[in-house]
Amino acid sequence: MIAQARITSDTTATVHLAEETVEVSGADLPEIRDRVKQAFIAAAKAADQDLDVVIVEPDVRHHLRVEPSGRIAGREADQRPVHGPQIDDPLIAPPTDDTADLSGIDRTSLRPRTGEHAAITSGEHVAIGSPATGEHPVIGSPATGQLPTVRPHGGRRRRAAAMPPSTGPASAESPAGSLSSTPSTHSAQSAQSAASAHSAQSAASAASAGSPAIASSAPSAPSASPAPFAPVAPAAPAEQPATSKRPLPARTAPETDSSRPTLKDLQSSTAKPARVKATRGVPGFITRLTRGAISPRPTRRERNETERLERIRRPLDGPRNIAVVNLKGGAHKTTASLMIAATLGVTRGGNVLAWDNNETRGTLGWRGIPTDHPRTAVDLLHDIDRLRSPEASNADLDPYVRPQGGMRFDILASDEDPGSAASIDAAAFGELNDALSRFYRIKVIDTGNNVRASNWLAAVKSADQLIIVSTVREDTFNAAAWMIDELRATGLAEQVDHAVTILSHSSKGKLDSTLRDRLRAHFGAHTRAVTEVPYEHQFVDGSHLEWERVSQKTKEAWLDATALIIDGL
Repeated sequence: MIAQARITSDTTATVHLAEETVEVSGADLPEIRDRVKQAFIAAAKAADQDLDVVIVEPDVRHHLRVEPSGRIAGREADQRPVHGPQIDDPLIAPPTDDTADLSGIDRTSLRPRTGEHAAITSGEHVAIGSPATGEHPVIGSPATGQLPTVRPHGGRRRRAAAMPPSTGPASAESPAGSLSSTPSTHSAQSAQSAASAHSAQSAASAASAGSPAIASSAPSAPSASPAPFAPVAPAAPAEQPATSKRPLPARTAPETDSSRPTLKDLQSSTAKPARVKATRGVPGFITRLTRGAISPRPTRRERNETERLERIRRPLDGPRNIAVVNLKGGAHKTTASLMIAATLGVTRGGNVLAWDNNETRGTLGWRGIPTDHPRTAVDLLHDIDRLRSPEASNADLDPYVRPQGGMRFDILASDEDPGSAASIDAAAFGELNDALSRFYRIKVIDTGNNVRASNWLAAVKSADQLIIVSTVREDTFNAAAWMIDELRATGLAEQVDHAVTILSHSSKGKLDSTLRDRLRAHFGAHTRAVTEVPYEHQFVDGSHLEWERVSQKTKEAWLDATALIIDGL
């Protein structure tokens, strides 16, 4: 039987093994996925044999093989039974207690009582609530008076775009917002109009004096006699601008009963899985011939291809960085960066940037479709304030990036002057990264060959997914192995553990099986996954990438590699 993990929400999952069931919880979806994989690796190590697993999510299923060494690779789906519920059973999350407990609040204290109105005398207002204190009941924060809110956790490595600090209304700085300077006979309006910064200072001075004079100014409201804890403030000055805005009330989580099913539970339990119709081969021909009246199931190959596309198109909860690294020139880093970006652009529909972050003169700009301007990352850095503006749009990037037509990704080239390219240090990389994250969902970063260059280290540290690419030549895979050791020695072991290794064939000849096994074993012991891509004649001459000329075999291999990459995001 096959072990099964069912990811029931962004923070919960259940792992069904042969002899036990493990409940998994985490802060967010990436952490849940990581803990599920760790549970499978531990089970494989305990059994000392490979473990076939399936991970079920609401929109996709991952059929994987987990080895005791920790290596995880894809496998073809089959019809073997699974531990736990059936794969097609609805995913129902366990009940959680995410709501604020308001049961201890006296709701009657939130309603005004008879006779508790403020008298208005000599232009002053008195805010009345409780007869004892003269204040309205406060729930939650004493500074804002807002109800407590429950907010979801953010993504694993979500980065906020570089935005200018927003300036909120003055009412956000004080306990209550100033709305009007006109007196009112209602205590609620009086409290609002008496809460400006000037009236707060007056209230503080009145409180220190005991405020007996103010009590005498309100003879029509004897029940609202002030106490030392009930400062009274005069009305706001008439010259106060009338444009102050009332702050929006805090959004509170609704009260729920965890013992009762919700609408989402009902929809999950009654939804029928959509029947997938075949589009290829003989089954697809029958579907087209009968106009769908007879729709055979897709072949296994078509089902696997559909699942792979669903993995690549999975929505992300924030901008993501993919860094492509190897310290040896000629290791196919630039080729890998182009193919990853092109595969993502074609399958996801755009919003992808290939960024040449070489500390010397890189060649990514030469390998893309030529454009009518020579501007580079250095030019963009000089004009970075334009992108930081709240009014900035994607059109403001057009003078700096190089669109790649039907492949639906852009290239940000490095400067052709090595001296200028060296001006992109770690701080400059951070500025560019923050600004570009506002406009691109995924950035594929091609790197240089200097492990100690500050922009190289900044790219690696910013990466949500590290790609270690190497040819099967001895000099390049030795450089990749040395780089892994160096990264672990400098405190970046987590990046290496989460990395994907891509072995790129550099010649048409058949790869030596012994060498292949050695390379897969070595890099598989260090990184999350190892995959191979075949030799492609178009890449030999170093000309710009033409998607139509790339062989179908090469496209299929890069689709497999890209699916593994997105799994890590």
